[in-house]
Amino acid sequence: MLESIYHLFPATIHPMVVHFTIAINYLSLLAGFIGLFRPGDRFYARSYTYLLILAILSTIAAGVAGVISESYLVHISAGARAMLPVHRKFGELTGVALVIALAFQWLLARRKDRISLLAFLFSIVAAVLVTITGHLGGTMVYHYGLGVHTSIKG
Repeated sequence: MLESIYHLFPATIHPMVVHFTIAINYLSLLAGFIGLFRPGDRFYARSYTYLLILAILSTIAAGVAGVISESYLVHISAGARAMLPVHRKFGELTGVALVIALAFQWLLARRKDRISLLAFLFSIVAAVLVTITGHLGGTMVYHYGLGVHTSIKG
């Protein structure tokens, strides 16, 4: 039943969604970085908090989309098969780091219109993790051809 619901979405849903996660993650890091040097500036403190929330939501969407795209895979090379769970784990860790960053920002700095240094440090961790996740995903596609279908007739 669940498998048939998955196939309401295209096989390429994961690469269509995952770029939002990467971009929003980096944007939140940028807002946090600027906000660290502008304490008391409501714009950057609030932008950072809202971007963290969006990054978490987009990370969840990317994970769900990844499960959907994975359900379409028929042939997986040994190399991609070994990398897929590592890619998934780094994606999950990205989400965890973002949730921790949001928790620190919410608890330590929300009412003071500033950026929590602890939150920002976890944002750096999340950015590193999403970069590694993207690298692994790109390696599976471009090196092992995961999810790539060709219709070229020789």
